[in-house]
Amino acid sequence: MGLFGRNKNELKCKKCGTVLSDSERLKKHQEIAHNKKKEKCRVCGTEFNTQEDLRKHKKNCK
Repeated sequence: MGLFGRNKNELKCKKCGTVLSDSERLKKHQEIAHNKKKEKCRVCGTEFNTQEDLRKHKKNCK
């Protein structure tokens, strides 16, 4: 089966076998589930699982 899951629109995580519906969801899954490095706000020190979550936080952190 390789990278693909049950149908050709699904992708399978190489590390844990989780099947996701598209490449963006696969990328986010891999960041959260398999990336041990946390993204940290330089202003307040809060840690986030993804760069996207940190980016959203930065809009309101002063």
